Amino acid sequence: MKLRKSLFPILVLFVVVNLMGFLAPAPLGSLDVNVEVLLLGNLLVCSLTLFSFWMLNKGLKASATLTFMSAVYGSFILKLVVAALVVVVYAKIKGAAMNNSGIFACLFLYLVYTFLEIKGLLLLIKKD
Repeated sequence: MKLRKSLFPILVLFVVVNLMGFLAPAPLGSLDVNVEVLLLGNLLVCSLTLFSFWMLNKGLKASATLTFMSAVYGSFILKLVVAALVVVVYAKIKGAAMNNSGIFACLFLYLVYTFLEIKGLLLLIKKD
């Protein structure tokens, strides 16, 4: 039950951003945010967050400190490197046509997902 409760805000954010992208693209367009970039970025960041959450949750259950630290550093490096690699590849493909506002919106989503991930993990280790 705690696991479901801790993952719920992450999934709600994913659904809300997708609904906003599909149902109200005009306000995003007025902010110069490419909806396709935002939706693909949202999918990527949510996927990375869920995988990172799984790694960290597994690390929390580990009996050895080294295993826990490996999970923490591994999830951090994985999220950061994959996200940066995707941005670099996108920049190489699009060149000057790259949508900077969309990238910054995805960066904001990255921060919000990370906050929700840590909040959910803290909920899991909280003593009742």
